[in-house]
Amino acid sequence: MKISESQLESKLLKDKPNVFIILGEEPIRIQELANKIYHSLAERDFITRDSYLVTQKMDWAFLSESEENMDLFSNKKIIEIKMIDQGPGNKGSKTIKDYLSKSNEDALLVLVEGLDKRSKSSAWVKTIENKGIMIDLQPLTGKSLYSWLGDKASKLGIDINQDAYDLMLEKTEGNLMAASQELKKLSLLFPKEEISLEKMEQSISNSSKYSIFDFSKAFVNKDKSKCLKILEHLRVEGTPETLVLWSVAREVTNLYKIKSSGTTKGVWGPSFYISSLEKSSKNTDKRVIESCIKKIALIDSSIKGQSKNNPWIEIKDLTLEFIG
Repeated sequence: MKISESQLESKLLKDKPNVFIILGEEPIRIQELANKIYHSLAERDFITRDSYLVTQKMDWAFLSESEENMDLFSNKKIIEIKMIDQGPGNKGSKTIKDYLSKSNEDALLVLVEGLDKRSKSSAWVKTIENKGIMIDLQPLTGKSLYSWLGDKASKLGIDINQDAYDLMLEKTEGNLMAASQELKKLSLLFPKEEISLEKMEQSISNSSKYSIFDFSKAFVNKDKSKCLKILEHLRVEGTPETLVLWSVAREVTNLYKIKSSGTTKGVWGPSFYISSLEKSSKNTDKRVIESCIKKIALIDSSIKGQSKNNPWIEIKDLTLEFIG
């Protein structure tokens, strides 16, 4: 069943679905909906979560193995699949259909960023939609964008005027995750206050020497010394590991798309950014990109506390592997 974002809460309470697919362009909004689903499933005794970052050519055996390994004493779990291609491919599509054709106690959550219009009409998407809940998040623009930001600001106890919002969006280049982090910083600098243009300028001028965008640029350009310098600065400044990993995942995902298709179709951003990605993709072995994809999933598990590994060390190691 296809529903809107606003309908999710009532559907979770009333229908208690186990199967979900969330599509969208902005990772933070996809993750926010996923978190609502996780919270609802936790109340229904879904204890563990297995996360997979997958491409079309990867082995989909994990889904059938999950079903085979179930027994009467197993905890109900959530199988989270983050897809970075325009679909799971023939093998993955068949695996999903076979899995959903049987009765399963586990919950299945598929998250896809940047799926094009044609792929949204694919049989595998329809299969998930018919078995559970589908939400296709549309990009936030105009009033809906300011409403989203205003809701975030309100929850943090701050009020921001229009000019200040405009400056923040300009500096964060419309990136919602970066804008969200900026709001959190403002709430610490000016708790329970109205944020004027002057205060926004002060906050931005007090920002760290390096930003997450500087790291992304250095990563794509394979600037080893700059990457390590910025990464350490972000760590010391207390930048959330999730934001840094999102940055890495975004670049690696886009590089994988370009390397696989031979074109930049479906990759969004300014022309200079696309040019940098094209150059980097030509200088990077596809096996290195695929290895990074696997490691991103492991780092995500570390951030979620599912392993004792240090996410910062893992991100540094991944960066060094990518640069070579």
